Amino acid sequence: MSIIPAAAAAVLLSCACAEAAVTVSAEINRARVSANDQLVLSVTISGDQASLPAPQLPPIQGFSLYESGRSQNLSFINGKMTASIIYTYVLAPRSTGKFKIPPIHAPGAERATDPIDIEVLNEQSPQAVPAPTNPARAAPRAARSPDVFITASLDKTRVFVNQQATLSVRFYYATRLLGDSHYEAPKLSGFLTEDLPPVREGTTEINGRFYHFSEIKSALFPVQAGKLKIGPAAVRCQVARAPGADPFETDFFDRLLSMSAPQSLTLTTEPLTLDVDALPEGKPEDFTGVVGKLSASAEMDHPDAKVGEAATLVVKVSGTGNIKSVPEPKRPNLPSVRFFSSENSANVDRTGDRIGGTKTFRTVLMPRVSGEIRLPPVEFSYFDADTRSYLRAKTASLVLRAAAGTAGSTAGAVLSQAAPGLTDIEADIRYLKTRPETAGISAVLTAWAALGPWHALPATAFLIAAALAWRRRSLDLDPRGRRRREALRRAEDRLRQASALPAEQSARAAAIVDEALAGFVADKLGVAAAGLTLKTSVEGLSSLPKPPSAQTLEKLKDAWGEADLRRFAPGAAGGESALFAGEIARLLKTLEREMRR
Repeated sequence: MSIIPAAAAAVLLSCACAEAAVTVSAEINRARVSANDQLVLSVTISGDQASLPAPQLPPIQGFSLYESGRSQNLSFINGKMTASIIYTYVLAPRSTGKFKIPPIHAPGAERATDPIDIEVLNEQSPQAVPAPTNPARAAPRAARSPDVFITASLDKTRVFVNQQATLSVRFYYATRLLGDSHYEAPKLSGFLTEDLPPVREGTTEINGRFYHFSEIKSALFPVQAGKLKIGPAAVRCQVARAPGADPFETDFFDRLLSMSAPQSLTLTTEPLTLDVDALPEGKPEDFTGVVGKLSASAEMDHPDAKVGEAATLVVKVSGTGNIKSVPEPKRPNLPSVRFFSSENSANVDRTGDRIGGTKTFRTVLMPRVSGEIRLPPVEFSYFDADTRSYLRAKTASLVLRAAAGTAGSTAGAVLSQAAPGLTDIEADIRYLKTRPETAGISAVLTAWAALGPWHALPATAFLIAAALAWRRRSLDLDPRGRRRREALRRAEDRLRQASALPAEQSARAAAIVDEALAGFVADKLGVAAAGLTLKTSVEGLSSLPKPPSAQTLEKLKDAWGEADLRRFAPGAAGGESALFAGEIARLLKTLEREMRR
């Protein structure tokens, strides 16, 4: 057997006068694999034809499949030429159990491969046992791990309602990324969510290959029991396109010339399922669904307030869990104290990827009688998932020492019978008028009453103000609509900034013009400006209910190309930056007008 150079092989292949049937075979490097490992599938296409077909792989249940390259051999035995191509794939398990690789076909082959059985063990299983090797065949060459891939996992597979589960999505890449990558969060139903920033960046080694990774984590709080679905997360990225190394393909030189063109990929994770158990029986009457670990404290800013003076009761609840859902504490039934409305604030802590923090309740109160008033402890019920029991967080009781106030300064007192041992200050009676009206005030009121229909002016002004306030609230509830409406104004601000730059900063001015174009289109489409291309921009604008005209879109393409040329090759572009910015401003106004017609 002898191996000959590729150029000579091409000549010899063209001289072949007989064709034999194409054969296809397949084998794996092991028959049992753990759920956190990978296996290699090698498919060999053999024959004496000038061009061998590629295998047709069927869907493989339970696995994600990645191409890992191919190799080609050419040999002569007894004057007869034989060619073979080995296609290598990496299979990553998605679940445990027994699976089967269906028969693999190839065009022109007499028969398909036999099915291959695979068993996927869980992560705690012993090391997978390699598949028996066939002594009549050479072992397949080692396959590379995929250049990019994405995974999703949960730190728990079973939780209680309102108990936190942490979702981790990791994007691995072992090749150079072109442009920005875009993350699309999974669709969730039946969850409250909290982001767990920042995005983690790191490196790791997988199957002997060095990877960078970016990890995004989210805290999920299920609000209902049952099996809740977590949809697939996705990452859209661009990588350098593999040039293709098969010299026998007719388009080899075409592919060689376009080898630098980027390849757009959309990677998705498998959907996940979270088992959610209902909270057990025996809930306290004041339980509102908080799951975690809580502690409570209380203090008063002015414990020696006088009767009729205000004091503030501050109650803080700290711990882990969805701290935002902690309800306002129940007010004690104390006739000797008047309570006013409360306000609350939450300080969320995400340390250690666990949601927690402190929620603070501030309640203004006012003693109605003098003496020592004891405020009972404030209690909060919660469920501890670790002990599977309902517990209470309780503050200490506080004492308010109310001194007697001055006459006329209190908000009213209760009868001494309502609180034995306390002294009444005064009765809760106030005169509406302490002195008679003067003749001047009466005359003004009389004149106002004589205006007749002019009384409608204040009412009309009030209705106009109410209509404007309603419109402003409606606009605030539609951030995407506000973004579309303000797209032109923001773009014009950038263009004015570019026009003001001096000639020696033309590259900077071109970059700002490029940002203005991309920002305008992104605002109109309601997408992120990062990674937006001319192709996606034109397609998005064309799909709008009121798309711009074809002529205007062609002008947009030309302007976009001119902006890129000025930005990355300023020496090749002509004209002043201010004039170019003015042309872009007129083009954007035309786009705005056509999309509003």
